[in-house]
Amino acid sequence: MSSSALNQFIEGLSGTAYEHYISGSKTLDEIERGLAEALVDRLAALLSLAEGGARSFLKAYLGKYETINLTWILRMKIGESTGEELEMILLPTEKLGGIELKPLLEARDLQALRDAIQRSGMYELSKDADDPLQLEADLWRSHYRRVFKLASRIRISDSREVRGFLGLEVDLANLKTCMLALLRGWDPEKVKQLLIFNPAGIPLKKLREAIEERDPKVLVERFRMFKGFLEKALASDEWALEFEGLRIMKRYADSQRISKFISFFYILKYILELEVEYRNLRAIAVAIRHNLPQSLRRSLLIMD
Repeated sequence: MSSSALNQFIEGLSGTAYEHYISGSKTLDEIERGLAEALVDRLAALLSLAEGGARSFLKAYLGKYETINLTWILRMKIGESTGEELEMILLPTEKLGGIELKPLLEARDLQALRDAIQRSGMYELSKDADDPLQLEADLWRSHYRRVFKLASRIRISDSREVRGFLGLEVDLANLKTCMLALLRGWDPEKVKQLLIFNPAGIPLKKLREAIEERDPKVLVERFRMFKGFLEKALASDEWALEFEGLRIMKRYADSQRISKFISFFYILKYILELEVEYRNLRAIAVAIRHNLPQSLRRSLLIMD
């Protein structure tokens, strides 16, 4: 974090798992691509060790990184970003057995993109929806429906810690959707349709009651344990919102003390730690490139 130039940042990671991926990089784009490849390769190595039902569940869970990619691609089609710009921030999730991304990037318009996503058989998108929030909610609902379905079929579904971990992820997704939709003045009935069923978190009934108030500040008052997260949503700061969500997940994972030495929870915690490490390193590289002061660099990190 104290590096004054990108070459020092690269040297600082020599001898680590990242050296192979960023050695020789000259630009920030090359470093970001190397860090992304390192993350996905480590996730793919983990997936290769799993067998049977655990592998099916783990593959479905790792689909969240593909879902993140798809949300960016949808935003590109609705906005004005180019495919070349977007390729630089996407994770190479094809290595995890996901959808091939290049044809999606080349889709001529939003409808063609929606059709391509639905042909994969992995996601169900609302017909004629062209709002990114609606489409992103559809993607995440499809993802978590698949995850909970597979979790219910194997023994890990009996783990309180695993269910708590997944439930917290869905809580964050639902609260984000509620806040952003209410800030846009959406009708409560429309917002309710975007919510993801969560068997291990905030009951939908409570969320629906809060939505009925039509005031996003009501969510902050009723779900105080997520106050920091909701306040960032209230400020429409999606970048800070994403990082705060990861901070909440990390605090939860670090707080768990499990009596069993072997628990599937530790695998989910390991995946989270890999993502946090990737995002921290990426944030440091960006900060160095833009010569941000040390005090500001630290504020960009997801710390204990």
